[in-house]
Amino acid sequence: MRHERSKELPLKSLIRLSGDLLVESPELLFCDLAASAKFDVVDLAMLGLELCGTYLLEQDENAWKGFINTDTPMTSSAQIGRVLGYQGSVAGSRKAREALDLIVDGSHSPMESVLVALLTFPRRLGGFGLEGARMNMCVQTSSGDRFVDIGFPELNIAYEYKGLLYHLPEQAGRDDRRQNALAGAGWTVINVWHEDLTDPYLFSELEANTYRAIDRRLRKRSEKFRARQRALRSRLIPGLQRFES
Repeated sequence: MRHERSKELPLKSLIRLSGDLLVESPELLFCDLAASAKFDVVDLAMLGLELCGTYLLEQDENAWKGFINTDTPMTSSAQIGRVLGYQGSVAGSRKAREALDLIVDGSHSPMESVLVALLTFPRRLGGFGLEGARMNMCVQTSSGDRFVDIGFPELNIAYEYKGLLYHLPEQAGRDDRRQNALAGAGWTVINVWHEDLTDPYLFSELEANTYRAIDRRLRKRSEKFRARQRALRSRLIPGLQRFES
């Protein structure tokens, strides 16, 4: 695909692989894909979570397996924002800015990205609409620093994604003691298993528990919202129809 540009590119927008072979930087890639009709806001936000996280999806794009971990993220939301600001008003810039607002840096896995999306995406997209998320954040406790998968510092709530496989007893014991330390520091910890995201009843319980934890009343949702919520889960969770059938 050929792109013609009327403006000079930001510094470090192209990466030299070898000789005359150049590829786009992650930041420029994000901005260019925003101009494509094939990518909507949700697609861009999930791509941004990957670019700003420490994992890479493999070809099958299975969110429970088929990814590899990396030592450092390829970029950050701040770096994407700088390139987006440099480009100004171009095709897709509005979509890119909307998606950028949904990106949280520091995800360690695709399913952590799915969970943070379901928790933080605005209700018009089918999410819970929680604000202020930080991923794999450090929490100071009386027994030392502890890390949580997804934390909301203003709410003192942490989410831990447990994955498909049950932890070994030794790991489970460490997790329990870590959560005890977090509770002692005033944090509420909500454990999330993959069934909590795939099973409709358990997902509704996760939503109810979230609102109880933040001391907010869970108002009755309209069928339009529930349809948006189901659509978002279907897009983000591989094989969801298999779990709901």
